[in-house]
Amino acid sequence: MKAEFKSSLLIAVMVLLFSSCSNDWGHTDPPAGNQVYPTMEKLVTYAFDSDEELDPLVFNLKSYPEGQLPAIVEDEIAASPVLSLDGGYVRMVNPWTLKESQTAASMTFWMKQVRKPVADTEAQADGDGEVQLEPQDISSPLFHWENENATSTLDFSANGWWKYKGVDGSWEVNNPAEFATGYIAPDEWHYVALVVRDDSYGIYVDGEKKVDAPASGDISNVVKFIANAPYFFINYGADTHTSFMIEDLTIYRNSISAKEIAKPKKGNIGGGGSVGGIDYATFEYVPDNATYEVGTPDCSAGWWTSFSNYYRIPANTHMRFKFINHTSGGGNWNNWNLCVCTDDERGGAGYSEYFVIRSDLYGWGGAYNGDNWSNTGYGDWDKFRQDMEGAEVIIDLRREGAEVKVTATATAPDGTVYEERFHATCDEGDQIIRAFLIVDASYLEMDKEGCFAYWDVPVTINEIGTPDCSAGWWTTFSDYFTIPSNLSLNLDFINHTSGGGNWNNWNLCVCTDDERGGAGYSEYFVIRSDLYGWGGAYNGDNWSNTGYGDWDKFRQDMEGASVTIKTCREGEEVKVTATATAVNGTVYEERFHATCNDGDPIRAFLIVDASYLEMNAGNCYTYKLVYK
Repeated sequence: MKAEFKSSLLIAVMVLLFSSCSNDWGHTDPPAGNQVYPTMEKLVTYAFDSDEELDPLVFNLKSYPEGQLPAIVEDEIAASPVLSLDGGYVRMVNPWTLKESQTAASMTFWMKQVRKPVADTEAQADGDGEVQLEPQDISSPLFHWENENATSTLDFSANGWWKYKGVDGSWEVNNPAEFATGYIAPDEWHYVALVVRDDSYGIYVDGEKKVDAPASGDISNVVKFIANAPYFFINYGADTHTSFMIEDLTIYRNSISAKEIAKPKKGNIGGGGSVGGIDYATFEYVPDNATYEVGTPDCSAGWWTSFSNYYRIPANTHMRFKFINHTSGGGNWNNWNLCVCTDDERGGAGYSEYFVIRSDLYGWGGAYNGDNWSNTGYGDWDKFRQDMEGAEVIIDLRREGAEVKVTATATAPDGTVYEERFHATCDEGDQIIRAFLIVDASYLEMDKEGCFAYWDVPVTINEIGTPDCSAGWWTTFSDYFTIPSNLSLNLDFINHTSGGGNWNNWNLCVCTDDERGGAGYSEYFVIRSDLYGWGGAYNGDNWSNTGYGDWDKFRQDMEGASVTIKTCREGEEVKVTATATAVNGTVYEERFHATCNDGDPIRAFLIVDASYLEMNAGNCYTYKLVYK
């Protein structure tokens, strides 16, 4: 066992800078400085490096009847030693007691749950001669906490089952007797992040949110129990027990951030600089000779004669396409068509179509099921044929395991919206697939900026500040969002303001990949909604904007405004475009750029200042443009 400890920083630095100017310009409120408040802290990591490091003063190893003691083994996929629990369990002093937790307790770890062959494997072999495996154990606790006399206990299982029974009440979610979640699949390595807060809980697997939801009431007693129970067990707590391997078990005080939730690289598993095991730094989402127009402007191209580029999509990657649709108007089908197929040349060896779908709720293919449709806005086909001429279309294709989910939204020039939704199960889900667009007496103009591969980022803090906009400067923050050198970040939220100053809205900080206020932390720049900023890489000449000028109206319009901030990395340059759309439709767009580092990951986070932000978690993601 290798235990890594990190001492806490009990430092508070407060710098207040004031200036007196009129309310008419954003420069009237200069930077307020940095203040360091109690935050998430890593307490210990158990790496399970070797048998010699299974310190008996830390780990009490036990075996079940006819079982074996937990032991360190080599794992080829993890490419490192791991702790194997096969017929045994570990009892240890609860590591959370190293430091008092405040409002949350968190942990991350790598694990692989191992299913064994059923009894009499020869007789149970299937028709292909493959040995059948036992069903996944989703009930036995992976982790268990208990007090001295076991009158209070807490368990967590592979079903995401939290079960607390205490003298001060009980709490339970994801009971496997009610349903199987499928959160943690067996027989493969997964990176898992767990957080239990005073009023909510989160479960993340391989960097993807499985659930992050309010609890049914106050569960601060559960957080206190995690932090104070004297004993912590691995693979213990019920009459039955599972078999699994674990590595890099890390214990945190308070709530972890997006950085800890994100899947790191591990052996041959992938992660870190990859998505779904694919290195997104080098993976090409579109080949050379990009095609920006599909078909011909007179809509004369016949069916299956004119195609877009191939878009190759790895597992657990999502893709978005944006284009203007043109139609001959003859039939409902004379618009865009989307094909999802195997990773092969069209019509060549191995080529097979999972499905082809059209703009008019119709399709076919090997994985096609006509029951898998839903839609909004359809019904008047005469109007539909007219509306599709010049319609802006966004097709969102999401890969979630074996499921491919497509949402296509067409907005007509007159504002009418047609949305169709389709899903299909495409093989096992770990393969690369291809998508391409086809015309049929139609013509498509691709939007270069609107076509990209993307990956959801974990959003654990859904509200920044308080609804009454009373949170002061540098007191309330969003999650950290890490941006590798080859990716960009999209953040989406609703802005609320006290309305007192131009600066009482959103603020964005781009900094080094370090804890705020900690060792190595440095701010490249902080910028505000009112065309002002500061920081080590800040240059006031690097601004441009559209729509600004009337500051009285601006302060009013920012209440309830929908804001999208894109932070794009192009080599050493970081380019930010922030677009705020007021409730009345007025649009304010500010653009800023700065020269930062030459390739290391950076962080971005949001700050409020007498303001309040409601995150749109479903539209927060890192992305890579298809067309360069």
